[in-house]
Amino acid sequence: MTATTITDPKATVLPLLVGSTWPNAAEALAQVNALPVPGTRTEAWKYTRVGKLFNTEYAAPVAAVSVELPARSPFDTTRVVFVNGYFRSDLSDDLKAQKGLVIDSLSKHLSHGPVKEHYGNIAPINNRLFTAMNGACPTDGLILLVTKGVKVEKPIHVLHVITDEKALIQPRDLLLLHEGAEAELIFEPVGNNVGGSLINTVRESLVGEGAKLTIHLLQNTADGPSMIGLDAVQAHAKGHFSIDTTTLEGSLVRNEVSIALAGPEAHAELNGVYVLNGSTHCDNHTYIGHDVPDCTSDELYKGIVAEKGTGVFNGNVYVKQDAQRTRAYQSNANILQGDDARIFTKPELEIYADDVKCSHGCTIGRFDEQGMFYLRSRGVSEAEAKKMMAHAFMNDVLERITNTDWRKHLAGLIDSKLAAL
Repeated sequence: MTATTITDPKATVLPLLVGSTWPNAAEALAQVNALPVPGTRTEAWKYTRVGKLFNTEYAAPVAAVSVELPARSPFDTTRVVFVNGYFRSDLSDDLKAQKGLVIDSLSKHLSHGPVKEHYGNIAPINNRLFTAMNGACPTDGLILLVTKGVKVEKPIHVLHVITDEKALIQPRDLLLLHEGAEAELIFEPVGNNVGGSLINTVRESLVGEGAKLTIHLLQNTADGPSMIGLDAVQAHAKGHFSIDTTTLEGSLVRNEVSIALAGPEAHAELNGVYVLNGSTHCDNHTYIGHDVPDCTSDELYKGIVAEKGTGVFNGNVYVKQDAQRTRAYQSNANILQGDDARIFTKPELEIYADDVKCSHGCTIGRFDEQGMFYLRSRGVSEAEAKKMMAHAFMNDVLERITNTDWRKHLAGLIDSKLAAL
């Protein structure tokens, strides 16, 4: 079937979503059939045209037997490997080395009480087509269950290896942190010449009372798959959730974060860095719901867009009427390099309480000409001057990453990317 013969724009994915045994799959499939593909008239997707993703004739992913893994992280982590969306225990580290937590394939735990209680409830479909697609037929995913008061000893590095050229891969993760638990995770897709594949991820996270969950998301796969992802989070009293998203490569990338601050003194911190060139499109779309009093949130995204790259930022902070003493800060700053680079930014505050301190803002500009002149007049090359100014521009985002090893690793990757601009 070619794109010109398709009458239903979802005809390329519907055959792959039939026959799933995951919970609520039938209801999700019904939603897939009912919901339209987002277009330019859909406000939340106005600048990210996903219709072209449905012109590819996808295949079901294959659990490849032989794969070559990239070098390990330069610091100590627990590695968890998925290949084309399927969990691979033979390629993963010993996941039972620490007591008080479960790290495993989610598909093996669907009948367990905590999974049955929370699966699909933190990230309901809510008329979102890609959530419905994922719910209709997840490929596999990670379950992390951390019991009360347990601190995971080292970061968990979740490596998604992609080898299929035109596969629909739908990871489904569930992260459950009980009272006072702490965990740090790194999610990273890797693959070569797999630009025709689509990774559609839904990750649900429950942060219990006084718990702390930190997520690092790295997107740095040249000629990699299109990536549509949703992080849905529910944070309870004094719970702390933070995520940093670094996008350096990708064809079409959409990162959504939806957070419900559901208990007093819950806190959310969102950080993002994107360095885009070529025709890379990256959309960071965030929602933070201040549902109860005395919660805080802090959001900072910065990007450099060059050549024909496109950056999109849409951040919404919603403060309910009873959510008094809310403190919420949101900022997006961008540098454009070249006449064809584009950025669309829309920070939003929606406030129904009166005792709040909230601010938002955005900037779009170019490298400071006076700063460039100052550096060049002191013998610094143009390339090195831009690199220095780019570092200064993004440094405050990187400094918010508390894991110094990961921060140093990201700085090296960003240096390599800046050298190519």
